[in-house]
Amino acid sequence: MKSTISWALYQADTIWLDTDANLRKIVFAIQRSIKSDIDILVCPEVCTTAYATKNPEYAHSMNSPMIDKLTFLANNYDIAICGSFMINENDKIYNRFLFITPDGTVHKYDKAHLFSLAEENIYFTKGKEIITIPYLGWNIRPYICYDIRFPVFNRNRIKNNSFDYDVLVYVSNWPTKRYNHWKHLLIARAIENQAYVIGVNRVGTDGNGFEYMGGTMCIDPAGNVILEGMQDENVYFVKTNYDNLVKIRQKLPFSKDWDDFDIK
Repeated sequence: MKSTISWALYQADTIWLDTDANLRKIVFAIQRSIKSDIDILVCPEVCTTAYATKNPEYAHSMNSPMIDKLTFLANNYDIAICGSFMINENDKIYNRFLFITPDGTVHKYDKAHLFSLAEENIYFTKGKEIITIPYLGWNIRPYICYDIRFPVFNRNRIKNNSFDYDVLVYVSNWPTKRYNHWKHLLIARAIENQAYVIGVNRVGTDGNGFEYMGGTMCIDPAGNVILEGMQDENVYFVKTNYDNLVKIRQKLPFSKDWDDFDIK
């Protein structure tokens, strides 16, 4: 396994319903990242369209040129690329997290908690599966924005003396007016699950006039903030270290007292 993973967290000012322009911005973020020998690039929620929940006609299929482009970039630059996208599959629209590896493997997670306040539940189909992505010897758990508000759904577990995951990754379009919630929910998820937490948010103003202040973050398994981004469009670099993860879990063995439960 790789003891340290290097992450590039792309805090984008996503352009409203302009896939080509947003892909060009992602390419620029990748080109900045490879200079720092990055393993994984994380983009925000719906990073090629912005949060245009009432425009499902802009969703892409899984065999679209957009997916081909991302797969090519991952292979060409030897970097895993992830973020969420509006996807049309069998005439159903999903807010889908994609994790594309350099060898062409595509992992997918569909947002399970659709944001009814913005009528996302009317236009999109709810995901039904939780996934864990094995990569470079680490277990990565992807979630999307509103999912963070449901701690049981996010909960880590112990199976065969191993944690389900080591890193939680949240990609988001989280508005400025609820930024305080964003920051403290991220910290809480890290502490209660004894895992690294990465949260990548967008900046700027979207086509509906909602403002986003960024605040992309990385938190260690003890709840210490390693990175808190500003309000600018930027690519932030951060590392997660497996030895540090194990050390915290051993020093504070709270997991042995965790409750057992089932999600239905």
